[in-house]
Amino acid sequence: MNWSPLHLRDPCATDAPAIGAAMRDPRVAAYYGLVTQAGDALTVGHEQLAWMHELQAGGQGWWQVITSGDGALMGAVGAYDRDEDGDSADLGFWLRPAFWHQGVMRQALRIFVPQAFARLQLHSLVAYVEPANGASARLLQACGFHYEGLLRECARRPEGYVSLQRFSLLRGELDQAFGAC
Repeated sequence: MNWSPLHLRDPCATDAPAIGAAMRDPRVAAYYGLVTQAGDALTVGHEQLAWMHELQAGGQGWWQVITSGDGALMGAVGAYDRDEDGDSADLGFWLRPAFWHQGVMRQALRIFVPQAFARLQLHSLVAYVEPANGASARLLQACGFHYEGLLRECARRPEGYVSLQRFSLLRGELDQAFGAC
């Protein structure tokens, strides 16, 4: 597939099948933390779209889908759970496995993160990563996010509690971080 250059755009209803299929792929879902009662991929896709639109409408977040040069949906990146007290939000992202280890998410973060800071008027952006997800931890550090520590067994998953590594990027670090990413 031709993915370079990639594009970011608002998600739309026609993205539901691809989003749902990705969320139902155990390789993608393993570290995404999705909790749903839906059994079929299309319903999961519609749930994710509704959540993304609700966040944006309420000013609590902003998600973009990542598409390739030929229009294929590759993944998504977003900021969510905006905290008014600290002007902070959480960063989330996922890619379909066909696009892993090709620099796609690095390029998407380079585009998305500065726009998220501006659009949501953020002071900081925080990412939580399960320790077994080394690729995401390395990506965040390569993009200037600072490792802040391990939150022990702080998130519940169907298989039990998991620990999360916390990474953050401050507005004042944005120019330096994305010059290197």
